[in-house]
Amino acid sequence: MLSTSGNNTFVEKELDLKCARTNPNQSLEGPKRLGYFSLYCNYENESVYCPDKSALRYLNLIPNPVSIDCLQGYDPNTKYRYELSKRTYLSRWILENETIVRNLHYDFICNNGVLKDIMISPYYEFDWNLSAVKIRGKIELNKITSTGEKDLIDGRFEQSNKLMYVANNLQRLITKNSNHSQGTSGREEDSFYGVFHSKIGSHQILHSGYLGCVESEQELDKPFDEMKFVLIKKFNGPRVSHLSCHANIWWSLATLTGVDTVIRAKCERDFTIKNIDKLNVDNLIKEQRQMAFVIALNMVLDHVKSIVTEENKCYNFHFNGKDKKSTGYVKMDLVSESIIEH
Repeated sequence: MLSTSGNNTFVEKELDLKCARTNPNQSLEGPKRLGYFSLYCNYENESVYCPDKSALRYLNLIPNPVSIDCLQGYDPNTKYRYELSKRTYLSRWILENETIVRNLHYDFICNNGVLKDIMISPYYEFDWNLSAVKIRGKIELNKITSTGEKDLIDGRFEQSNKLMYVANNLQRLITKNSNHSQGTSGREEDSFYGVFHSKIGSHQILHSGYLGCVESEQELDKPFDEMKFVLIKKFNGPRVSHLSCHANIWWSLATLTGVDTVIRAKCERDFTIKNIDKLNVDNLIKEQRQMAFVIALNMVLDHVKSIVTEENKCYNFHFNGKDKKSTGYVKMDLVSESIIEH
């Protein structure tokens, strides 16, 4: 179905992800590490890009800790976030590393959060919205945050705000950074990101993702592409273990960054950590579900590529999590970068 309004065109084109669970085998090749960058939050609460490893941390677990208070330093007047904004930073890395990407073949550019949302869609009943722009033959995918999501963040209740802070603070409490440059020294909010290249089906992806920390201080002496990283995650008590939804997300994020170990912490009701263990990423979810996630990603990329055919146009995709269908897109002239959300 086709309708037009002004310079916009709405085309209804259906993609059904329910069949992602039954399609033939599909593999994800990679990720291959290409590079890295660091982000930190300055005193004006702005994200600052550093083309170095200054935010790289290593795991520093105390043997048999009695208790870790993850709420220490909490300010109830501050609204906390999981990680610093990555707006435009992958594009900046690409521009500054032309020699690395010059002979690299890729169709899509995006961050791992976008890929993760797509992958877990067959088993999650949530909606997502993406924008896609084709520039010089490459399709940039970005998540669109709805007004409702922004209002939810702005109006977050204190309990949820504490949980958000604890998720960030846990990373700082069980890791150390011996690499601080002058620019990042003393900043609590800093993050280290990797840049990767992966292949799935006929698609090749240049993507960036958060790298929690390396598994020991000794890893810091190795070349970047040989370092062993781990992913730090928590679940909330009084549950005895994490939920299936946690496993889905952890597996997807770990797979997209080439991480094979999750450091799992149980957060008690008083926001203390008394139990930390290690999980093998391959054992988080069954092989059938792993395959479904990879198939879903390939199907959506097929869908996007079939629609995003014109250069310098902005296409918006909406996915309905309940019926597992993507039903349309909006196309408009790309008159400025302000309409693209990274």
